[in-house]
This record gives sequence, structure tokens and C-alpha cells, in this order.
Amino acid sequence: MKDISLSFESKVFLLMLLVLMMGLTMINLIFIMTINGQIEDNLRQEIRNYQILLKHNIPFDYPEYLKISKNEMDGKKYTLFEVDKPNFFYVKNSYFQERIKDKILLMVYWDFIILMVISLLYYFTVHRMILKEKRVRSSFEAILLIFSHKLRNYLSTQKINLELLKGLNNSAVSRIEESYNRLNTDISAMENYVRNINIASEKIEEINLNNLLKDILIFNKKLKIKVKTSDLMVKGNRYDLEFLLFILMDNINKYAKSFVYIRSGIYKHRNYLLFLNDIADKQSGGLGVGLSLGEILCRKSGFRMRWKKNRYFIVLITF
Repeated sequence: MKDISLSFESKVFLLMLLVLMMGLTMINLIFIMTINGQIEDNLRQEIRNYQILLKHNIPFDYPEYLKISKNEMDGKKYTLFEVDKPNFFYVKNSYFQERIKDKILLMVYWDFIILMVISLLYYFTVHRMILKEKRVRSSFEAILLIFSHKLRNYLSTQKINLELLKGLNNSAVSRIEESYNRLNTDISAMENYVRNINIASEKIEEINLNNLLKDILIFNKKLKIKVKTSDLMVKGNRYDLEFLLFILMDNINKYAKSFVYIRSGIYKHRNYLLFLNDIADKQSGGLGVGLSLGEILCRKSGFRMRWKKNRYFIVLITF
């Protein structure tokens, strides 16, 4: 038997209906108890009136749901309700059910109307807002893919130019080639993230941090990378965490001088991931866009990211 997979919106809608139905059920029970008490009070008042008539020997016709007897009766059709010796007042067994039945039908009718109105309000407000957000996200995805496609075309042209310039064998060509390779890697990562942004975008799963980090590590012959990690399991969205690690590793690859130290573990019952690297002798660093984007991804997944720059550059992520 296949598992039924519900979207986040459907789960919210069903939860809302469940809470609403529980609330209506409690209100209905209180209403039924109140009506039942009122019917009993009215019946007692009616019996008191009959008691007065009996004491004064005034003849009267009592209703079919009430029996007055000098002796105790069996309880097949009537139930003893009150005793005023020598008179026993019996009430028909179905008396209360018949009085409450109409009230219950009326409550069910109005409950159905309330549920229908709430469902329509949900559709015309919350659900339509969610659909609008999805359309905006799809449009944003299309724009990014178009932009990356244009960059791909530009890089294809530059690759041809590089092939023509390689014969010169100078440092300028090497720097151009290095920039080309980095930009090409960045665009590939961006395209992969954008294409997967709608696939299980809200899915939270257990992720092996060590395995994911091994897939993200960027080979750089200039850097000595030391990794000390354990098999930690963290909860999060795989695509967000994968893109976050790529951004951090790409940042290290651009600005580290000679070594990188990566460590993960548990401290005070919280999982952590630490990046430490020395800083290359460059006159100017980056604009901090990568770190800002990484911080946004961390906040989205409920993680915390901090960094510090002095002699070394340190990034700490706690899960």
C-alpha cells in the first residue's frame, strides 16, 4: 500500500478543520447539556403545577409523555422522574430524545455551514496567497535560469578566446583561466540549486553532515586541507545545506592562503561545524555577499552562523 503524501498547505488545512471541529464539538456538548437541563427544569415546573391541581382535586388531562400513578410502574416505556407521595410521576423514555433531536439537527446544519464558510475563506485568502508565492518563486527561478544561460553563452565565447591565448603562456592568461573556472563552478552550483529549489523545498530530513561535506570539498593543490569530522546527523533541507557548504568552501578556496581546518562535533548537546583558514595576502577581500547568503540559509533552516576575522578566518555553524 502506497503512503499518502500531503502537501504542506493540505496539512495546514486539515489541521485547521480538525481544530475547528473539536471546538464545535465542545460547543455542541455544552449546548446539549444546557438544553437538557432546561428541559428538565421545564418538566419539573410542569409537574409542580400538576401537584397543585391534584392537591385541590381539580380534574385535568395530562400529556401523553407523563404518567401519574399511586403505585410504582415498570420502566419499559416510562421512567420515574419525581415522587410526591402518594403520587409517582413517570416520564416517557423517549421524551428527552425527541426534544433534543430537533436541536441536534439544527446544530449539525449550522456546523456544516460554518465549515463550508471557513473552507471558502481559506481558499480565497491563505491558499491563494500560497499559490501566488509559488508563482513568484517559479518566476524568480526562470529569471535566474535565463541569467545563468546568458552567462553560459558568454563563458563559451571566453573559453574559445582562452584556447587562442594559451599559446602566449603568461601569467595574465593564467589568471583569466582561473577566473573562468571559478565562475563556471559558481554558475553550475547556482543552476543546480535553482533547479532543485521547488523539489522538496519544505522537506526536512536527517542528513549525514560528514558525507555531505565530503561531496562538497573542493580540490585545491595550493591548500592543505585537514578534516576532522564525525558522523553527525542534522535535521534540515538537503539542498539548502548543500548550497550553504558550497558557498563556504568556495569562499575558502578564493581567500585562503595555505591551509584549511574543518572540524565537526558536539558541544553542550549541540552539533557544530567549524571552518578555520589563514588569509591570503590580498589587498582587498570579497564584499561579504557569500557570507550574508550563508547566514540567510542558516536562518531559514533554524541554524546559527557566526564568523570572525583576525589572524585567521573562522566560521562556526551550530545546528
